[in-house]
Amino acid sequence: MDAEQERIALDKVVRHHVYDYVMREGLPPTIAESSSALSRSSDEVRVSFQRLADQHILVLQKGSGEILMANPFSAVPTPFLVEAGDRSYYGNCIWDAMGIPAMLKQDAIIEASCGCCSTAMNLKITNGSLEEAHGLAHFAIPAAHWWDDIVFN
Repeated sequence: MDAEQERIALDKVVRHHVYDYVMREGLPPTIAESSSALSRSSDEVRVSFQRLADQHILVLQKGSGEILMANPFSAVPTPFLVEAGDRSYYGNCIWDAMGIPAMLKQDAIIEASCGCCSTAMNLKITNGSLEEAHGLAHFAIPAAHWWDDIVFN
């Protein structure tokens, strides 16, 4: 296996680890946790995280290289709390929050607020479908431009 094939294989292993971990634990793993779990050096994991970020798979925290987003999951609290099974997750936006139950293949309750009036709202996802709710999901930026500045869009 040449060096490029090894990098691709490592990135695949790291990506699976990140998503398995966040679905199980509610938050993405740190570099140290990933390094230990995968028996890889911190430098190897850090560089793999960066390659995955370059591919728009992860979003990293500036400076530390730790995961900020493993879309649709957030590593930090957001206004989009998703309760699924016995676990809580944070979505980066309402779109991601609705994607979490789809990814988990579980029913969920999403605590958010109306994009129009900021009134608190709970959304229920049952059997993969959004139950009827009152409120407005607002997408201020077209999806084609989300990655222009993914942290602030």
